[in-house]
Amino acid sequence: MEKPFDLLFTGGVVVTGHGMQAADVGVRDGKIAEVGRNLPAEGCKQVIDITGKYLLPGVIDVHVHPVYLDDVEACSRVAAYGGTTTLIHFAYARKGESLLEQVSKMLEDASRRSRLDFGLHGGMFDAPIQVPEIRKVMELGVRTHKFFLTYLKQGWYTDDYQLIKAMDILAENRGMAMVHAENGGGIDYLEDKYLKGPNASAKYFNASRPAAFEEEAIFRSVCLAEVARCPLYIPHVTSERALRAIRLAHERRLPVYAETCPQYLNLTEEILETRGALAKIGPPIRTQQDQDALWAALRDGTLQVVASDHAPKAKDVNGNFLEQGFGSPQIETLLPMTYHGGINGGKISLVRLVQVLSENPARIFGFYPRKGTIAAGADADLVVFDPRREFTIRAENQHSNVGYTLYEGVTVLGWPEMTFQRGHPVLQNGEVVAQPGSGEFLPTEPGRIPLLRP
Repeated sequence: MEKPFDLLFTGGVVVTGHGMQAADVGVRDGKIAEVGRNLPAEGCKQVIDITGKYLLPGVIDVHVHPVYLDDVEACSRVAAYGGTTTLIHFAYARKGESLLEQVSKMLEDASRRSRLDFGLHGGMFDAPIQVPEIRKVMELGVRTHKFFLTYLKQGWYTDDYQLIKAMDILAENRGMAMVHAENGGGIDYLEDKYLKGPNASAKYFNASRPAAFEEEAIFRSVCLAEVARCPLYIPHVTSERALRAIRLAHERRLPVYAETCPQYLNLTEEILETRGALAKIGPPIRTQQDQDALWAALRDGTLQVVASDHAPKAKDVNGNFLEQGFGSPQIETLLPMTYHGGINGGKISLVRLVQVLSENPARIFGFYPRKGTIAAGADADLVVFDPRREFTIRAENQHSNVGYTLYEGVTVLGWPEMTFQRGHPVLQNGEVVAQPGSGEFLPTEPGRIPLLRP
């Protein structure tokens, strides 16, 4: 006879990428032991009645930058307030730095200090000296690596020679390339034209980074990946035009995956008029037409993931716009804002929301079926989500060190109430209780399991 559950959730609606059901969920030894009706409560250490609430798999945020005002520990804490239970951080090697050393440092730091389970991506700003290190980095369990087609003047750009060389190495070793896809040379010219001199203005920011440049860079990356037979992941897709290149890749049945972010799904370029450099993001927040196209692409499967691109940087809103950094705080509001726009806005189903926030990220990066679903044998990474809780987002109730939010004053309906990682409490009574160092490292193994379609 099976021993009693350690933890039992009763009365809620369980949501996975396969559907919704009224069911209980029993947890034993950090794993989901059983999902079903009227599970036995006798002898359970803890029974939680979640009547009227959803039980979701923990959110997996695969796009996190823990090197600005929020470090590895802070990112894990802030993410936990928003219902995320697993992170994948970018470990960047800057100009002249060793990729192997930087990834090793972040792996050691996160292993000591992360409150959540985590994986790592490598990221290269000096491809000629860092691409040759890819094989050794992959031996650490870091099998996904990011390259920039932007930032040509800064010398961070990866040219086609180095990109296809890297893709060749990744393909031979069951890895995956990730590409920040915008035309760097074109952007640098347009920045000189629009954002410098006496007529420079933030209102020209989007003109300096047109959607055509995003489409071109995605198309070029897809073609190089096709030749190298390398899986490709495109982060932060922002525009209707960019979707054409992704759909063409899918028509050719190429292993190309694409992500968008809640800022592109919930905001439009008008925010630059009120928030200025705080809303400076690359690629930029675009038009309502682009936003509508992104939601449609999530519905039809062109886009498979929503992630935060959390990059909380100090900015001077009164300073030179061109000199201010790219990025904004997004990690705490990833689930609430995607739910707000997607479910309350009638754009996607709740099942699809779980696919793009939990199950598809787990499948793409090799964590599934351990992560990303609610099924017997999976880690008990769980979110109790109250769809009736009204919450007004303000800087003072957010937890990032950056001190602002682009959603200031936005009232959402639906908020995470409590979370668990491997059966242990993470978010309880509005506070994060998981301790630094309690997170475990998850090696990535990209593309092992087919994605769910909408």
